[in-house]
Amino acid sequence: MGERYQGSMYRLCNLAQGLSPWASTRRMLWVFAWCGFVYPLVGASAQQAVDEADGDAGVLAELGDDEYRVRQAATRGLLADDALTQEGLDRLFVTSEIPEQRHRLLRVARHHLLRRMIDERYGKLAGPGSMGLSHQMVEAWGLNEESRAGVMVVITLPGFPAYALLEPGDVIVEFDGKPITKKVTATQFQQMIRGHQAGEVVGLTVLRDGSPIDIPFQLGNGQALGEVYDTNRLALTAQYRQAWLQERSRMEGLLGPDVEIEAQDTDSTAAPSP
Repeated sequence: MGERYQGSMYRLCNLAQGLSPWASTRRMLWVFAWCGFVYPLVGASAQQAVDEADGDAGVLAELGDDEYRVRQAATRGLLADDALTQEGLDRLFVTSEIPEQRHRLLRVARHHLLRRMIDERYGKLAGPGSMGLSHQMVEAWGLNEESRAGVMVVITLPGFPAYALLEPGDVIVEFDGKPITKKVTATQFQQMIRGHQAGEVVGLTVLRDGSPIDIPFQLGNGQALGEVYDTNRLALTAQYRQAWLQERSRMEGLLGPDVEIEAQDTDSTAAPSP
């Protein structure tokens, strides 16, 4: 690509040959302007395209990796990236090669679509916080403390922060610096969440695959939960489900008719938490 633009510059500079001094001067000024401003811009744009292609290839390779851990980490990275644009997501989707990649990209697309819709409606409204998950109380294995317990994540909801930051099977053992003890009930844990405002960042300590990790967690808006989800089934309500189906149809239309997608929406019958 660089050789092609260098050849163009050489031809432009030759245009000044054989002209009168005044015409030659004007032509050379135009050539210098092109070489000094246009070429760097074209070169920068070309380099950006190359960088984007390299970055996309790396992400897709991780989304299709043989190891589940690598695929999950890549998916979490995309879910947590609030700066991810629809253009960038479309580019990844179109260049994906296997159903596993496309399935995960559709998960990412659904989350960010719902997140943006929630932000547009509730972003500036005060209210109780929400994590966007269903949970159950369990013993916190591996802590070597009889009084300690934990909150096991059962389901996380697209559009809410838990979907990007937590995984089913994670066990929350500390919330906002407070240990989860065996005396803490499921209702009390919900009250702990609602005791904070939407947008507040609380610290979580989570056991994932037996190892503790600390997660800064920005709470979502609790008022949005009942509007976006049928809280009896944790299924999207009609407005939000229709918006997602339209977006999914648009994305699938970017691919050929015979391309295998392998992504199915599922509903849950588990009871929701904040």
